[in-house]
Amino acid sequence: MRFALLMFATVACGSSPGATGGDDASVADAAHDGHVAIDAPANCGMRTGMRGKTNRTVMVDSLNRTYIVYLPEMVSPTEAVPLVFVHHGYSMSGQNMYDITGYPALADREHVAVAFPDGQGGPSNLTAPWNVGTNVCNSVTGPPPIATGDDFAFLDAMKADISQDQCLDLDHVFVTGFSMGGYFAHHAGCKASGIRGVAPHSGGTHELSSCTNVEMPIIMFHGAADPVIPPGCDDPNALSVPEGAAAERWAVHNGCATTTQTHAVMNGTCTTWDGCPAGGQVELCMFNNMGHCWAGGVGPSIYECDGYEGATELEWSFWRTNAW
Repeated sequence: MRFALLMFATVACGSSPGATGGDDASVADAAHDGHVAIDAPANCGMRTGMRGKTNRTVMVDSLNRTYIVYLPEMVSPTEAVPLVFVHHGYSMSGQNMYDITGYPALADREHVAVAFPDGQGGPSNLTAPWNVGTNVCNSVTGPPPIATGDDFAFLDAMKADISQDQCLDLDHVFVTGFSMGGYFAHHAGCKASGIRGVAPHSGGTHELSSCTNVEMPIIMFHGAADPVIPPGCDDPNALSVPEGAAAERWAVHNGCATTTQTHAVMNGTCTTWDGCPAGGQVELCMFNNMGHCWAGGVGPSIYECDGYEGATELEWSFWRTNAW
């Protein structure tokens, strides 16, 4: 039952580069390594009373979209800080990701704003949570459920709302997610504007040919014993899947070499591709005997796997090294 549910699981406030998208000539002229100018609100960090953990609602495409925001108490609202979006899996919620990832503690330590959005049907809902593109890697039971709303517009709406409370470093906006949220992180890396790096966990992707982002630093995580999303959806060395492994696809898309280097982490191995361009590093971390859960998560929860190197710390370290 657990696995079935899981499957149906900036600097200051001026202009700042984000990932490219669209065909407008002015956008093309401004493009540099896949990034274009994105304007932040003129008066950021002016709203008071929204520090720490708060529950939010914004209207997107006539839908009330809900999410949780965590803003470190000890950070000045006018300090431009990075922003991380953390997307949940099928039947999960932003609250689940708040609980298991440990991101609030990292936010306090590193001065980061973190948003934990709910899927299109709301928290803990059995409707498809995210629009993840078409022809994505299948789960063990077949194609995953795909929502039809504009989740990229939701990202922009959350950024605009959070900017009222906290100035954002729009050069450093990141997307991670678990299960269906991992699928969305892949899709955001491919097509969303204003994203500097992504970190899909236990997800899959499409074949990336329609990407509007020229390249994207990406670190992926997957359990080698995942019974819900085949490890081969990410890992080219796992049992193959017809749709192809995301890590190999991203290495080709970003212009990396075919050779790799590996290093050990707690109960797992991380592989990095050689020859990637600056801003296009590709890394995949596979965890031995791990199922469908967040590596090194905070528990107890059915969605976390302790005893493994923490995905939260690994992705933040990857971004700090490869996306700054």
